[in-house]
Order: sequence, then C-alpha cells, then structure tokens
Amino acid sequence: MTGPADDAAAWHRRFGAELFNSTWDLIEQAERSADDEAAMLLAAMASRWHWSQVGTAEQVATGDWQVAHVFSLLGYGDVALRFARRVLQVAETDGWDGWRLASAHEGVARASAAAGDEAGRDSHVAAAEAALAREPDEEERAVIASQLASIPPVGA
Repeated sequence: MTGPADDAAAWHRRFGAELFNSTWDLIEQAERSADDEAAMLLAAMASRWHWSQVGTAEQVATGDWQVAHVFSLLGYGDVALRFARRVLQVAETDGWDGWRLASAHEGVARASAAAGDEAGRDSHVAAAEAALAREPDEEERAVIASQLASIPPVGA
C-alpha cells in the first residue's frame, strides 16, 4: 500500500524530470524571447528543487549543472559559478571520473566564461578534456565533447 509520502515522492520525480527536459528544450532553442528565458530559468530551478526532495547526490548535482548552464547562457556568471562549483565539489568528493567529471569541469568552464574569467575557462576545459580522455564510452565522450565545443570564448 502506498501512502502520501510515496505519492509526493512520485510527483517530485515526475516534475523534476519533466522540468529538466523542458529546460533542455529551451536551452536548445536557437532564439529565445525574454519570456522563454524566464521560463528556462524557472524550470531549471524548479527541477533542481524537486530533485533535492527525492534525488540522489548525482541527480541533485545534475540539477545544479543545469541551473549553472542556464545562468551562464543568461550572462549571470557569478551565480552560474556558485552552482557549477557545487557540482565539481560533489564530483571530486564522490570520486567521479570520465564523462561525469568532464561534465562538472565543463560547467565550471562555461560559468567562468560567463564571468569573464579566461584562465578559469581554459583551465577547466583542459581538465574536462583530460577526464573525457579516460571515458571508455564513445557516445558519452561525444556528448560532452559537443558541450565543450559550445563554450563561448570570454567576452563573446
């Protein structure tokens, strides 16, 4: 028999996943209106919150990564760095390697670019590439490599 707590957990998982996916759809849009940008930010934050209620450390870190990505796209590098650094801290504490560690460094590199920190951007791109070289799964490497390639230069 399921109770209210089970129902709440199921709703948190459902909304966390749906909001994550709708945020990703907005991230991938070539052009976004001001309303799209607001929706993208709110959906990313809401997804992250729902995962904080029921998710694993990895799911919460993935939410932080997406929030950092959105803040980076919107030009809020200082806030993006706060969330991206949280992901990297989890990655390092939990001993992640390969694509997971590369993704954490990609987030910090993107946030550093948004914050105008070229040295930070370049350092974390290099760290991401080194971690990615240790990833055995070709498909995972390709996903993260494409994300690395999309990090803008500082000032762009």
